[in-house]
Amino acid sequence: MKLTTDLSGLWANVERMGKFEANFNLQEDHSPDFELDKDLSSTAGLDIQLEDLELENGVLSVKGRQVLLFIPDQGQAIDEVLEGTKEGRKFHVADCKTLNSMRQKNRFNRYKATYNTSGLFKVYGVSYETGDSVEGEAELRVCKNCLSYLNYKGYRHGKGLPKKQIYDEYDISEFLSEYSTLFSSMPDRSQVVDKGGYSDDWAEVSTNYRATVNFCCEQCGVDLNSNKRLLHTHHISGNKRENHPGNLKALCIDCHRKQPHHDYMRVTHENMLFLNGLRREQGLFNISNWNQARNVADKAVDGLLRFYEKNGYPIPEINFIIKNNEQSTFQLEVAWPSLKKGIAISREDIKAGQLYGWNVLSVGEALSEMNQ
Repeated sequence: MKLTTDLSGLWANVERMGKFEANFNLQEDHSPDFELDKDLSSTAGLDIQLEDLELENGVLSVKGRQVLLFIPDQGQAIDEVLEGTKEGRKFHVADCKTLNSMRQKNRFNRYKATYNTSGLFKVYGVSYETGDSVEGEAELRVCKNCLSYLNYKGYRHGKGLPKKQIYDEYDISEFLSEYSTLFSSMPDRSQVVDKGGYSDDWAEVSTNYRATVNFCCEQCGVDLNSNKRLLHTHHISGNKRENHPGNLKALCIDCHRKQPHHDYMRVTHENMLFLNGLRREQGLFNISNWNQARNVADKAVDGLLRFYEKNGYPIPEINFIIKNNEQSTFQLEVAWPSLKKGIAISREDIKAGQLYGWNVLSVGEALSEMNQ
C-alpha cells in the first residue's frame, strides 16, 4: 500500500528544530553528549576550562557546540543585577580583547558556558545591603567588544544611534541561528521548540499557503518544489496563531532565519550549499552590489562582507565553485578569483583550496585578519 500523506509540514518543523543525533546505549543511563547538552542548555551553564574552548570559527564553542560565556559571580551588585537596574557583567560570544585580557590575567576560570536561548543566566553574589549570599536568574547583556570583533550587523563601523540599536536589540536566538552553519551540533531540542504555540491546523495552513506560491520563496525567489521542507511559512506579525494570508509569507530557511527577532532556527552548511546551488541553477545569482551579495551569502560571513565593503574591496563571488578536475571540486563562501583569495566553512574546502594554490581562510581566520 502506498502512503499519500503529505508530511511536508512535519519536515518543515523538523528543519526548524535542526538535526539532532543521539547515541543510545541500554547499558547506560545517559550518553556523555546528553549530559553535556543538558548542562549547556541550562541557565546555570557548564564550568569551562581554557583548554575546552574552541576558537577556530571566531565565535566561541565547546565540543562543536556554539556557546556564550558568562561570569555568574556578580559581586556586591547582585541585588541590582537581579532587579534589572544594573546591567551586570557582560556575556561573551567571540574571542574579543576582553576575553583575551582575562586569559592573560589567569582569571578565565570565572566563566561558565551555556547556549540557553532564554536570555536568563543563573548568577550569585553578596548583597551590599545585608551581607547575605544571594542567587537567582538575571538578564545579562552581550559584550560590546564581541560585537565589534565580529562586526555584527556592522557594529564595528556604526556610530551613535545605529550602534546603540544593534546592542540594545541583540537577541541570543537570532545570533545562534546566524552562525549555525559553522557547527555540526545544535542547542538542546527543549531550547529550540517554539513556545509561542501554533494553531492545531498549522501544518495544513502552512502547506496550503506554500502551495499558493508554488513552493517558491517570496523573498529570494528560489523554487523549492524539489525540496519543500526547506520552505517555511513565516508569520509577519510574529503572532503564530494569526493565520490569515496577509500575515503569512513563504520563505526558504535561509531567508527565514534572516528575519529580525525570530526564534532559534538551525540551518546546516549542507542546506546552505543546496539552496545556493538551486539559486545559481535558477538564475538568481545576479549580484551587482554589496546588498545583493549579503542577501545570498551565508549569514556567518555577513560581518566580514560589511568590513570588506567599508574598506573598498571589489564585490566578491558568493558560493564560488572551483573544479580541480571532473572528480574533484571545492567551494568557497566568498571568493575573489582574480586574487585567488577566498573564505570557506568546510575544512575539506579550505584544505583543497590551499592545495590548489588559493589563499583560503576559515571564517575564524578571516575574522582574526580583520581585527589585526
